[in-house]
Amino acid sequence: MFSLSLFFNIAIAINSIYLVSGSPFAKDLIEEIHIGNLDQFVDIGDDLVSVTPANDSSVNGKNSTDMLFLISEEVNNNSTEVPFFDIRYDALPSHCSTVNSSIPKNCAEATACTKRSGYYKIKLPAFSNDSFLVECDVHTDGGDWTVIQRRLDGSESFFRTWSQYKDGFGEIEGEYFIGLDKLHALTNFDGRQELIVLLERNDLLTYYAKYSSFSIGNDTERFILKRVGRYTGNAGDSLQPHVGSRFSTMDQDNGSAVPNMAITFSSAWWYNNARSSDLNSQFGKTDNTGIFWNGTYLAGKYIKTVKMMIRRFRV
Repeated sequence: MFSLSLFFNIAIAINSIYLVSGSPFAKDLIEEIHIGNLDQFVDIGDDLVSVTPANDSSVNGKNSTDMLFLISEEVNNNSTEVPFFDIRYDALPSHCSTVNSSIPKNCAEATACTKRSGYYKIKLPAFSNDSFLVECDVHTDGGDWTVIQRRLDGSESFFRTWSQYKDGFGEIEGEYFIGLDKLHALTNFDGRQELIVLLERNDLLTYYAKYSSFSIGNDTERFILKRVGRYTGNAGDSLQPHVGSRFSTMDQDNGSAVPNMAITFSSAWWYNNARSSDLNSQFGKTDNTGIFWNGTYLAGKYIKTVKMMIRRFRV
């Protein structure tokens, strides 16, 4: 048994605690905890990996059954202590507007002055002269994250066409996919990106998978999953087996399986001849036909919420 006091600081904030542990008693330990950086507890390597799946016996990173990881995330947008920022309605504080008058190119720049999670406009000139709206998370694992996908309540169908996945869909405040064109730009034109996947089961136990790099190809390459770096976390590594796979939708089958797995699972994903993960599948299913992550604690379970986020890699 390890001492919580060695690792965690109590935070006075309105936060949702992601209890990422294989032990169900964990959710009763404490109500509000803030963690500064997961990298204190797990090593994030620089090396890229092959498509060979990792062994789930190390599902919790180090000493899997004994470690408790907590990710603190702001969930109350109306909190008077840490209010959510929305560039569509909120003016930047005067001292922020003088710091940098240009449109930021990522969430690290967007939140550098405000220090607040929320909705910001960013622009990647190599991709487009137009800015676009993103959600930035400053709380999880040190912040600077851009939300690229979220499953929350089943309000949006993720069984959609190639064109819809290319452009993005949903409501940024709720269920949402940023779009493959933007995801390609973000993972190719703003330096090396890392990915974190947060997964909550219906029993409120939450798991995560973090990858030291992540990038996809462009439309011509059928948005192939080009690169996934070293895995750490307790969810199990279920993304690396898809490296080298092209994205498939209901109307464009780019996978190697027959029939089209996107139709089989009412989804869209980087399919090959198997399925180790599928976070765009049907909401609310309690078997492997629903939102799927083939980890020890998640395979065949009802995955209630999903959040995928990227940021520039941190050494």
